[in-house]
Amino acid sequence: MSTEATPHVSVLVVAYHSTDFIRQCVAGIAAAAPTTPHEILMIDNGGGDTEALVRAELPQVRIVPSEGNIGFGAGNNRCAAHARAPLLLLVNPDAVPQPGAIDRLVAFARATPEAAAWGGRSYDPAGNLDAANFLALPTPGDFVLSVVSAGRLRRGGLPAEATTHGPVDVLNGGFMMVRADVWREIGGFDESFFLYSEEVDLFKRIRDKGYAVLVDPEVKVMHDAGSGHSLSAGRIMFMTIGRMHYARKHYSPGGAIVAGWGIWFAALKYAVLGKLLAGVVPGKRERFKTVSRAWTPIVRERQRWWYGYRTGNEGRS
Repeated sequence: MSTEATPHVSVLVVAYHSTDFIRQCVAGIAAAAPTTPHEILMIDNGGGDTEALVRAELPQVRIVPSEGNIGFGAGNNRCAAHARAPLLLLVNPDAVPQPGAIDRLVAFARATPEAAAWGGRSYDPAGNLDAANFLALPTPGDFVLSVVSAGRLRRGGLPAEATTHGPVDVLNGGFMMVRADVWREIGGFDESFFLYSEEVDLFKRIRDKGYAVLVDPEVKVMHDAGSGHSLSAGRIMFMTIGRMHYARKHYSPGGAIVAGWGIWFAALKYAVLGKLLAGVVPGKRERFKTVSRAWTPIVRERQRWWYGYRTGNEGRS
C-alpha cells in the first residue's frame, strides 16, 4: 500500500545499473506491504540508466537527485534525508521481498520497541541461504582464524536451522529496517566506507548505543546476489578494502595489523588452493581458476587495501 499521506515505512533503494532488476524489486515491495503505507525512494549511482527507466515506468518511486557513483552508504544517506517515515527499510535493487514480508517486519518492529533494527532471511534464486545472513562484528582474532576457517567472519549471524526470531550482530545490508530516529542519532552510514563493511560499521555503532538488533527468519527476501559478480577480482578487492577500513577504524593499530595479515594469509590460501585444485578437479577447473584469479590481486597488491579507504577514492569508477 503506497501512499501520498505520511507513510509508516520509507523504502530506500540505491541503484547501480539496475535496469534488469528494478521493476521486479518495486513490484515485490508492493506485494510485501499490502497493508503498510509506504514510500519508495531511489537514487541512481550508475549514470542515469535506472533513473530514466523509473521516470518512464514507475511513477510511484520518488527519485532522489543523483550525485554520481557516491557509494552504497552515501546513497542511502541521501535517500534517508528525504524520507518521511519513522522506519527506514533498505532494499537492494536486485532483492525481491516475498509477499507480506514488509507487513510482517513492521509488525515485528512494533512488538519489539526495545530494538533499533530488524531484518529477515535472504535467499538466492535457487533457495539457498545468502551468506550475508551470517555477518558478525569481527575481532582481530576472527581475521586470523579466517585463514583456517572460511566461515569464521560470519560467526554471530543467524543459524541456518533457526526458526524463531532473536538477536544478531549484523543484519544483511540488502534488506534491513532501522528506526529513523536512531539512524539520525548515529549519523547513518559512515560515508568513508565506499562499498562493503559499511553495514558492519553501522551495527557496531547501533550496538554501542545499547540498542538491540533482531531478526525474524519468517521474513524472507530473494536476493539475486549473482548480479554482483561475487567472484570478480574487483568485488573481492572492494570487500577487502572495506574490511580493512573497518579494522583501521575500530581496532588499535596493532589489532589492525593483525587483521591485515589475517586477510593476506586467507587470500594466499584461496589463491594457491584455487590454482592447485584447478589442475586436479577437471569438473570444476574453471570455478577454481576464477577463485584463484579473484584472490591473487589481494596477495600481490597489498598496498591497494592495507590502509582501507585512505583517500576515499581507492578503486572507484
